Amino acid sequence: MNHILRRGMRLSAMAAAIALSSQAMAAYVVNRIDYFDAAHGTANFTQLWGNNNNGQVVGVASYDNVTFFTFTYDPTTGTFTRLLQPAGFDGINNAASGIGINDAGVITGGTFEAPSTARGMIYNSGAYSFFSRPGWDQSTGRTISNPTAAFPQGLVVGYSTGNTIDPNNADGGFLYNPATSAFTAIPTSHTIGTTIPQGSNTAGQSVGSAILDGTSSLPLAFGAWGFLFTPTILNNPMAGGSVSYFRINNQPTHARGINDNGVLAAWVTDPVTHLPRVYVGTSAGFQEIVVPNTATVACATASAGAFPEGLNNAGQVTGIYADTACQTHGFIATPASLPTGTTSSGAFTFSVDVVPNVPIFIDAAVALAYDYKTGKKDPNFASVRLPLGIGNNKFVLVVNEKAYDLNAGQLFDFRAHGYRKGVDSFRVACIDPAAMLDPVNSLAFPTEVSFVAAGKFTGTQQPLTSGTGKGEGEGDDHEHGKTSTLTQEQCRAKLLNKGNDD
Repeated sequence: MNHILRRGMRLSAMAAAIALSSQAMAAYVVNRIDYFDAAHGTANFTQLWGNNNNGQVVGVASYDNVTFFTFTYDPTTGTFTRLLQPAGFDGINNAASGIGINDAGVITGGTFEAPSTARGMIYNSGAYSFFSRPGWDQSTGRTISNPTAAFPQGLVVGYSTGNTIDPNNADGGFLYNPATSAFTAIPTSHTIGTTIPQGSNTAGQSVGSAILDGTSSLPLAFGAWGFLFTPTILNNPMAGGSVSYFRINNQPTHARGINDNGVLAAWVTDPVTHLPRVYVGTSAGFQEIVVPNTATVACATASAGAFPEGLNNAGQVTGIYADTACQTHGFIATPASLPTGTTSSGAFTFSVDVVPNVPIFIDAAVALAYDYKTGKKDPNFASVRLPLGIGNNKFVLVVNEKAYDLNAGQLFDFRAHGYRKGVDSFRVACIDPAAMLDPVNSLAFPTEVSFVAAGKFTGTQQPLTSGTGKGEGEGDDHEHGKTSTLTQEQCRAKLLNKGNDD
């Protein structure tokens, strides 16, 4: 766990609440995500909920703003897939919706069952199971942790409403152990409205938000506060724990994610516009993630501003926003090291400290292809993972003249493919040309790379003007500034030897 956040937790245990400030940290770049399938095209509503450490995401989409469906993105296939509704559910009057996803691909969420029933839901390998918290009218799961020896099916973090035993405490957060069907309360108090825990990590911590009534002896002002639940026994939150509250910039705060490195994601109400803004950070300070082209005035069919919903260990934040045309999209925000300069040939240069097998992200605007090279004394590349949201999410990776299919979010470990010592260079080719025309996604191509040893990455990312990166036989000529005339399919066929480029 991050030592800065751990120190902050010790302080918060002694104080009534912690007030967190904004301060500059890593640069974040944002990619818009829209659900797409070949039969229906691009959905007019997409919300990204959770993300995991394996490149998977879970979200909700709609083509008519009436019928909504849960989907996942699978890096192994490079496609979005709808989750089928449980038996007897029509997706309208009775519907199950996914919210969180763990590294095993297990999804949690909730149901709506007319007229007023809501149960927690777990979806695992095509099978649904449901749970209801005793003594409460409705329950919803928000995130599910990774399995551990103590909790082999993970733990669900969620909330319930309608306390039938104590109507004065009408809602509250919980932890649920699917292996034993046991519940543990997250002990928020003096709350009104809905308390939403969402986000957990391997230390057993959870974060969320509560609307406090202003009567607490802490004392805390009326309104929205983020909270951090810390287990009394490390790694065993089912044994109980304590809650500390915080606000960012002393503004109403709703925490939505915490990762194993102690990084939190939250949304904060802007004091002037009253719109939600996305923040990420630790107890040492938070920074805003600016989502481009976000609506500043509420639409008839969408909420203005941007909301974070998921956070993985790489620091990537998933969420939802409405654009200035009132179209609702998902987004992924990635912490990236930006170029420090360019070479005479136009390659972007970097200077980043690295440690073995810990990924970093480097970023440049979208091109048709890139060459990546390490600096003279840099450690070799160990792996690469390419971003979701760039065209059709299909790429070709070229290493030592050998080409590999690679989907967005799919990890390629060079050592597992026979490059025992890693590699000092590789090419990403055949990027969908449509991505370069996208007004949002053309701005960022955050590439995740890791290294075989500690050191500094001082290498380059060179944009190329043809899909294959080669001028010969493509109808382009780098000396005269022409660009590729190949389609993406022709580019892939040329490199993967599965067809021809006629």
